[in-house]
Amino acid sequence: MTAINHALTGAVIGLTFSNPITAVVGAFASHFILDALPHFGFRNLNERGRRFGAMLLSDMLLCYILVALLVILQPEQWFIACIAAFAAASPDFMWAPDYIRTLRGKNERGVSNPLKWFHSVIQWYQKPPGAFLELLYAVAIIALLATLIKN
Repeated sequence: MTAINHALTGAVIGLTFSNPITAVVGAFASHFILDALPHFGFRNLNERGRRFGAMLLSDMLLCYILVALLVILQPEQWFIACIAAFAAASPDFMWAPDYIRTLRGKNERGVSNPLKWFHSVIQWYQKPPGAFLELLYAVAIIALLATLIKN
């Protein structure tokens, strides 16, 4: 799942749960639930190529825009929503060392801990056609977020 969909989900959770710990833990857990759904992606870093870097930067920019909107609009619990958005996207940071290795022309190290193993196993359908499902999800979660911000 793209980082923006994870972050949008985290923001919704942050605006929904009044207990900050529950919101952040729930947002973190939501990452793995979303990654278990069919979504856009590539099976390994070698398949990604140079376009992936541009896509990654675009995804990060969208996450920054989301946080900026929460800061500007300041709905109730906006600060928790910002932290939850980050928590929801954060499990993907574990892939950063492998991505950097592939940029340098080296092989991925692969699964190096139980959480990374779990994260790789649940992503059973991570292929380019999953972009359609991600787009549908994004529309739905943005609509939900907009409703929460208005209230």
